Amino acid sequence: MPGVVTKSRALQPGEQSGCLSRGRSPINTTLRRTARVAATATACSVVLAGGLVACGTVKQLSAADKVSDAFGKVYEGKSFKAELGFDATPEQILAFDKAVSKDKSEQLDQKTAELMSGIKLSVAIAADKPLKDVAGLKEGQAADLNSIPDDLGFDAAYALTGKDGAALADIRYIDGTLYAKADVDGIAKIAGEDTKELKEGAALFPKVFQDAIGGKWVSIDTKTLKGLAEEAGKAAGSKGSPSAAPSVDPKVASGLVNTVKDVISRNVTFEDKGKHEGADHIYVAAPAKAFADDLLKSIKPLAKDLPGFDELPATVPSDFPDKKVGVDVFIKDGALSAVSFDLAQFEKDAPADLHMPIKVTFAKDAEAPKAPTGATAITKKDLEDTMGAVMGAAMAGKGGAPVPGGADIPGVKPGAGAVTLTDAQIKELVALGAPEAEIKVLAQAGMTFEQLKALAAAGG
Repeated sequence: MPGVVTKSRALQPGEQSGCLSRGRSPINTTLRRTARVAATATACSVVLAGGLVACGTVKQLSAADKVSDAFGKVYEGKSFKAELGFDATPEQILAFDKAVSKDKSEQLDQKTAELMSGIKLSVAIAADKPLKDVAGLKEGQAADLNSIPDDLGFDAAYALTGKDGAALADIRYIDGTLYAKADVDGIAKIAGEDTKELKEGAALFPKVFQDAIGGKWVSIDTKTLKGLAEEAGKAAGSKGSPSAAPSVDPKVASGLVNTVKDVISRNVTFEDKGKHEGADHIYVAAPAKAFADDLLKSIKPLAKDLPGFDELPATVPSDFPDKKVGVDVFIKDGALSAVSFDLAQFEKDAPADLHMPIKVTFAKDAEAPKAPTGATAITKKDLEDTMGAVMGAAMAGKGGAPVPGGADIPGVKPGAGAVTLTDAQIKELVALGAPEAEIKVLAQAGMTFEQLKALAAAGG
């Protein structure tokens, strides 16, 4: 690796001021905007700083050395927790929203800003050995349910909390079981939506899902999910095997990693700011547009061999901020304790006094996630009945077909139990475009051959 350049700023490789897109509904627009930018900025901050750890050349600078070691120590313990939230006051949120919203009708009010200022998103991970040695964390897990092992080797918890600290959404993975709970009313309040229709529609589904909407804990074994995925896979196989996921040549992947490292070494710098509330304060920065230009030009030659990279823009967007931007990294006892950044710096024409700070805090050796008590288990039949209800509801909207297992809703009749289909009937339905797995599920839920045929013919 070449030597590190000691001037420049920030880390956001793919950041664009255009991320702060304009929407239609005030709260939804701002939530989408800030969540997208915050998530992207956080990911870029961590990835770039983490990439410098692997780069090795940062050892030439004491400030960069501290950052390298701090990120490395995050996974040395058996547990870890990170929490993302606004580090801004309601007044700062209102000022920022006013500055980035062209349409006054889209702007937030004081009450919404106060709710947003207290929102936090956290993730916690724990294992029975150092996290750096957990294969599932080192290699990552595929999105395909069939490839997920019954035991990932670690437990995890994801939570969205409101201003009072109460959980708006809580998802946990403990010993091969997924648990979930949501405060539908609380989430709707922040989003400015009404839950009336959602709660009325819940009557179509099995009681366990009504419990979930009612704020109760529900759970499902990953084996159940995998079983359904396997059935769907078999159904897809009956009409031809799905094409394999695109792969990347190891040499190309290695070349991409080295290219990104080179771009980082040419642009990113570290500045020791001394102590802040007992923590070492390091400012990591880069010239945004120059960094993005360099990154784009360096990756372009490799794009043809990278799935999803073949449509990279020819140039960086004109509204990309042509200024230095950065991230503040805080380190306590040699370990990463927080990363803070100001969303306002990504606004091209933002006034100097405009600030919208976002902060991610990190805790090593945090409390391990635990399974909740009293959770209602979601069974395979619950999922099958739910699919039948959804498909039946769609069919009802196209001609009044019954909803399998559905409640007494105007224009909709409950199903009358499992229906046995002949091989010839299944073959006829498949020929109309209906997946065999879905056919069997809906028949089991009570849909007759004629009803299924009508649904398939209608394109449902």
